[in-house]
Amino acid sequence: SSHLAQEFHPSLKTVVCSFLILSCAMAAYRESVDTSAAYMPVDVDGLADEVAAPTAAPAPRRGFIAAALAATAVVAVGAATVARGGAQSHGLRHLPGTADLQIKAEATWVQGVDFPSQAPEMDVDVQYIGAAGWGTNYDHIPTPEMCAAMCQGVEKCNAYTWVKDAGLPGCPSQCWLMEGISEKKPLKGLVSGKPPTRKPFATPPASQGAASGSLYCFALMVPEGYEEGLLKWQHDNKAGIFGCDQAAVYSNTHIRIAPAVVTQVVNSTLKCGYGGDSMSALNAWIFIEVWRKLIAVGDYKKHDWVVKVDPDAVFFPDRLSKLLVKYQGAGYINNCRYGMHGPIELFSSRAIDALAADYKLSWDGKAPKTCVTKMDFGQWGEDMFMDQCLSKILEVKPVPTDSTLMCESHCECNAWYWC
Repeated sequence: SSHLAQEFHPSLKTVVCSFLILSCAMAAYRESVDTSAAYMPVDVDGLADEVAAPTAAPAPRRGFIAAALAATAVVAVGAATVARGGAQSHGLRHLPGTADLQIKAEATWVQGVDFPSQAPEMDVDVQYIGAAGWGTNYDHIPTPEMCAAMCQGVEKCNAYTWVKDAGLPGCPSQCWLMEGISEKKPLKGLVSGKPPTRKPFATPPASQGAASGSLYCFALMVPEGYEEGLLKWQHDNKAGIFGCDQAAVYSNTHIRIAPAVVTQVVNSTLKCGYGGDSMSALNAWIFIEVWRKLIAVGDYKKHDWVVKVDPDAVFFPDRLSKLLVKYQGAGYINNCRYGMHGPIELFSSRAIDALAADYKLSWDGKAPKTCVTKMDFGQWGEDMFMDQCLSKILEVKPVPTDSTLMCESHCECNAWYWC
């Protein structure tokens, strides 16, 4: 994650980048493999339009179901959303015995059309053959731009090849990362290149409070997986939520993130199903318990703003402080034209006071009574639940929308991975 944090770009204005670059880097290290003894790239000699898969049994596969899920928060958070689960491939490329590499007839890629490219000029319709050494690959990577960004996030990656159609279900594209290049071969449907120069890491400045108000920032952490490591790195580098005036981590078990940071425990398994129009996490009830605990702890009352940030969101609290100067008096701030999205959620303390009052109306104090009884939220995520609860039921106002609060692919910010 420390290498990933080198992607800090102070010239950008985004507060949050979601589909976390941090997660991409850590996952790349975690899933990488040294293949110095037996590195076998795909042999494409003599094949103009198709590369047939070998007949050997497929290697185990796990990768990113990243493309459609990526999210990046612009002003305060850079959140890359890495899908948990999927298939894994070790080595640069091991084609499954049932798949063919389909090469399409249309233009493979035109660099810089969708947004300004930060990658060096790419070799379109060219395959890089990796030299013996480190290599790995990831499934469902939708563009060579994202492949280049993933290579930049791994210190030992010096080149990449992106396959437009690798015959995978869903997003069919694949990204190969490699340490060195032994050969370059023309092959339609593949795009290759070298990553941008890695930025030197600079400690992000803390929130500036004062005129904009103080920040109480928190994250909900799943105890298993990569989130604990991300939060520990953020604490050690005074980054993310730990650049706020006060920070807290919530989980369902006691975990010491740092000597002075222990999780606040919530009564939840932190497990939920997926559904709705976007097949997102149906986690409204999980966060109903999280908000109950946050209100019970009460530390948010010491501050002007309450900021919920995903652990795998790249979050810049100093940028958020600057943004908030013009939103004094707001109930909460929407981060997307389509409704509030979860990588970063920003509320005034007044809004959470209104939510707390609704909790008190329930017989056991465990849920906001009016919001729970007057909304049908079974297919909602927590972000939509909070948005509708505060705006429609509790009538917290005003609710301005600021698109610079977050950069996320689900909200028309396709370049989130360059945040």
